[in-house]
Amino acid sequence: MWFKEGAEKSSRKANRRKKSSGGQILEVDARAQEKQQARVRWIGAVVALLVAIGGCIWAGIKGADWIRYELFASNPLFTMREPDIRTDGTLKPQDVRKLCNLNAGGNLFAVSLGKIHDELMMLPGVRTVEIRRQLPDTLIVRVGERSPVALLVTDKASLPVDREGFVLEPRAAVTRLPVIVGGSAPGLKPGMQVADAKILDALTALDLCETQHFCDVLRVQLKATDVENLELHLVSGEEVALARLDLAGHLRELAATKKTLAERRQTARFIDCSLRNGVPVQLAQPPPVLVP
Repeated sequence: MWFKEGAEKSSRKANRRKKSSGGQILEVDARAQEKQQARVRWIGAVVALLVAIGGCIWAGIKGADWIRYELFASNPLFTMREPDIRTDGTLKPQDVRKLCNLNAGGNLFAVSLGKIHDELMMLPGVRTVEIRRQLPDTLIVRVGERSPVALLVTDKASLPVDREGFVLEPRAAVTRLPVIVGGSAPGLKPGMQVADAKILDALTALDLCETQHFCDVLRVQLKATDVENLELHLVSGEEVALARLDLAGHLRELAATKKTLAERRQTARFIDCSLRNGVPVQLAQPPPVLVP
């Protein structure tokens, strides 16, 4: 009898534990479902917010385009007169007008300034392009062209180059320019830039000679056997060995040496400006005196 009552008590306790564990499971499942639903609602809210923001941006862009078209691009107040085009080289204003299709009568704001800029910068001789609108009816275009400073002579061609090493279109007047010979520049075409460091140094030397009025150079010889120096042939007849390192300093030494020789009424055949200290000079032989 005692065992029967003990068994009944044990059975009732087990039933209570089962009911308790089942309630906990149901409670955990309910909480998990609530969290999942909250996560879904949060994701939905974020998606809706992004869609709303995208719609606002799209509406703003379309609205700006509409305002630009209605107030500017279709406004007869901004009807363009003849464009104000100026160049500083061989390129003619009518060539720019034809290339970029710039004609009077169009709308000033219907013209793409970026497109015009890119089209002009593709020309080999163009260095800078400035474009702006001057309200209410004028388009201003300023084109800066590259100027040749030397004639680069290679095995296949003679090409004019500017001070930055850009190859220009051949012109008749470039025959009077200083000549650079001996450099390595295969496959060069107008619009390309020279990559040979010796040629670039030669161009720097020529530019310094011109801007600082050191001397007039007839030719720059680049020798493969002498990678550290340039060989200058001056209009006045001297040959100069010029170190590529510190070109400006050595050219100042050259100018000072020529000034000293002129004061002494002496003529040099060779001037060595390739050393760190001192400038050796080989004097030219004086002409023979003819005795009547």
